[in-house]
Amino acid sequence: MLGLIKRYGFAGAIALGLLAMTIVVAGKSLFNAAEHVAAPRAGAPAGRGGPGGGAPEVVVATVAQQTFSDAIQALGTAQARESIVLTPKVADTIRAIRFDSGDRVRRGQVLVEMSSVEQAASLDEARAANEAAQDELRRYQELFDRGFASQARLDAVQASAEAAQARLAANTSRISDRTIRAPFAGVVGLRTASPGQYVRPGEQIGTLDDLSEIKLDFDVPETQIARLAQNVAITARAAAFPNRVFEGVIANVDSRVDPSTRTVRVRAMLPNGDEALRPGMLLSVEVSANPRQALAVPEIAILDQGADAFVYKVAQGEAGQRAERVPVHVGVRHGGMAEILSGLTVGDAVIVEGMQSVRPGQPVRVRGASAERDAAPLRPRGR
Repeated sequence: MLGLIKRYGFAGAIALGLLAMTIVVAGKSLFNAAEHVAAPRAGAPAGRGGPGGGAPEVVVATVAQQTFSDAIQALGTAQARESIVLTPKVADTIRAIRFDSGDRVRRGQVLVEMSSVEQAASLDEARAANEAAQDELRRYQELFDRGFASQARLDAVQASAEAAQARLAANTSRISDRTIRAPFAGVVGLRTASPGQYVRPGEQIGTLDDLSEIKLDFDVPETQIARLAQNVAITARAAAFPNRVFEGVIANVDSRVDPSTRTVRVRAMLPNGDEALRPGMLLSVEVSANPRQALAVPEIAILDQGADAFVYKVAQGEAGQRAERVPVHVGVRHGGMAEILSGLTVGDAVIVEGMQSVRPGQPVRVRGASAERDAAPLRPRGR
C-alpha cells in the first residue's frame, strides 16, 4: 500500500481500492443468481400444463344450427291502411257535424251535413215532375197498345219521362254532395270545423284513418333489389316504444328506381290491432332477406387477426383434452352470434371463456364434469 501511495499518490490509491471492492461484489451476485436458477423451488410444477393443475380452465359452447338472414337497414314513415281528409264537395254552410274527435265510425255512416234547403226544394220539384211524366208515359203506352196513339207521340212522351228521371237523379246527386259519409270504418281525428261555418272544397273538417294495419314505406338502395320480394319478413321499431318490436312482411316493391337517389320504394304491412302505431311515425326497419340455416357460435369465441378469424376448439386426444386453433370463415354477425361458413361442424366445442391463457396444442380443463357433454348447446333462434 505504501508503494502504491508513493507511485500514484493518496487519491489514486483510494480509487484503485474502490474498483477492487466493486469487482468482488459483482462476482458474488452473479454466483448467487446462477445458484437460484439451477435450484427449482420446492413444489413447483414441472412445466405448463403438466401435473399440479397447470392446464388452464376454460368454458366452451357447442356449435349448433341457427337461422340467419341478410339484414337491410332503412328508415320508414308509417301510414294508415286507408286515410282521407274530410272536406266538402261544394262551398256551403255546415248544417250538422255528426261525429266528435276520436270517434269510431262504421262504413257509410253520415259524418257531415251541409245546408241544402234550396237543393231540397229542387229535389221535391224534380220528384213531382218525374212522377207526372211517368204517369203520362203509362197512359200513352195503354193508348198505343189499343191503337189510339201514334208511335211518334209515344216516343215524345217517353223522351219527356226519361228527361224528368234524369233531372231527379241530378238533384238527388246534388243533395248527396252535401252529405259526407264514411267510405270505410275507422277512427276520426280532431274536428277542425263547427256547425254554421262556411267551408269551401278542400278545407279540412276532420280526418278518417283505418288503423287496423299500417303501411310502412321505406327506400332501399338499388343494389339490394334482388333481396326484396313479397312476403319477406321485416321488423320495425319506434322511438315511442323502445322495448317493442313490430313484425310485418313486404307487400310491394315499386316498379321504378329513383334516378336521383338510386333507391327503390318498398311498402310493408304491419298488423296494428292495438293501434299503437300512428300515421306519420318514423320507424327503423330491418329486412330479414335470404333466411337460411347455418352453423352458429357465440361471437365472443371469434378471434380476429386482420382479415383472418379463428377459434379455439377443444379436441380429445390420447393425453386428454387439448386446445386446437381452427381458422374459420365468418358470415353474418347478429345478436351476439356469428355465422360460421366453414371450419367447424355441428357438435364441436369452442372456447368462449379463458382463451387468453390458451396456446395451440396446450392441455385444457373444461369447467364442469365433462367437456362436450356438459357444454350448453346453442339454441337455434331466428333474427
